Amino acid sequence: MTGAAHGSESLEELLERLENLLQRLADPAAPLERAVTDYEDASRLLAAARQRLEAAASRIGDAIPDP
Repeated sequence: MTGAAHGSESLEELLERLENLLQRLADPAAPLERAVTDYEDASRLLAAARQRLEAAASRIGDAIPDP
């Protein structure tokens, strides 16, 4: 993993890094090794972002009182 640890990044930071990696992956002239590393990093970022979103959804669900 490159950059900061996912636990210390905000969702917005994770999404920004993911967007940057996706732009790099769209480059057809990118060296294969870099593309593979970028893909692996993007997969980890996506998993971390999903986890953040699921935690937020859970918190919202907990905050809404049952009818």
